[in-house]
Amino acid sequence: MTKVRDIVNCLRKDFPEDIASSGDPVGMQIGSIDADVTKVMTTLDVRPEVVNEAVEKGVDFIVSHHPVMFRPARNLDFSDPQNAMYGKLIKNGITVYSIHTNSDKAQNGSSDWEAEELDLQDIQPFCPDDDGIAIGRKGRLPKEMTSEEFAYYVKKKMGIKMARLITADNNKKINTVGFICGDGGKYWRRALEEGLDAFITGDIYYHVGHDIISSGLTVVDPGHYTEKLFKYKVFDRLKDWNEEYNWNVGVELSEVSTNPFQDLF
Repeated sequence: MTKVRDIVNCLRKDFPEDIASSGDPVGMQIGSIDADVTKVMTTLDVRPEVVNEAVEKGVDFIVSHHPVMFRPARNLDFSDPQNAMYGKLIKNGITVYSIHTNSDKAQNGSSDWEAEELDLQDIQPFCPDDDGIAIGRKGRLPKEMTSEEFAYYVKKKMGIKMARLITADNNKKINTVGFICGDGGKYWRRALEEGLDAFITGDIYYHVGHDIISSGLTVVDPGHYTEKLFKYKVFDRLKDWNEEYNWNVGVELSEVSTNPFQDLF
C-alpha cells in the first residue's frame, strides 16, 4: 500500500521545503505522513467546495499550492466554515500537503512554468529571496510590443478573461519582462532596479498602482488565480511517478474553480 510518505518524498525532491520563503507554512498541513493513499488530488486552494469534491471522489490525499493553514486556528468551533472544513478533512481521513513558495523558487517549478507559458526567451532568475534563491523569473518577449499589446498578450497566453494594465504610456515599447507568481506587488521596484520594461504579478494595490505609473514602469496584473497552473503541472508529475514507482493510486485533478472573483462585462 502506498503511503503519503512515498509521494511526499518525491515532491520534496522537486520542491524542497527548506527553500520556501521565511514564515511560509509549507509541507504537511493536516493528517499523517504514514497514512495510506488510494487516491490523490491536486488543487490550487483547499476550500470547502474542494473538500466536498475530494470526499465525493474518494480522495484521501490532497496536494495544494496554497497552504490550508496560513493562520493558526484559535479554536475548532464548527460554526466557523473554515473550522468545519478542517473537521471534514479529519473525519474523512484526508491528508493535506502544501507546496507554495518552494514551488515558485524551485527549478522547473511555478516560475519556470509561467515563463514557458509566456514564451519568454533568455530566461534568468529574478528577485532573490532572503536565502539568495530567486522567487521569480525575467526574460525577453518573442517580439517587441506596446504596453497595451503586451497586456493583451499576457491575457491570451494565460487564458484569462481580463488583465489590469498599469502604465503611464500605452504605447511604451516592451521587450524585457520580469514576473512573480501570485501576489508579488511589493517587488515592483526590483523590476525598475534591473532596468526591465515591464513586470507581471497579481493583486496590485490601488495606491501602489499610482506609484508604478509615476515611476514609468509598465505592470500587468493578471490576478492571483493564474497560479492554477500549479494543479495541472503537479497532476502530470504525479501521474508520471505513479507509473514509474508503481504506486497504483488514483490521480485526480480538482475541477472546482476557487477563484473568488467573477469577471462581469
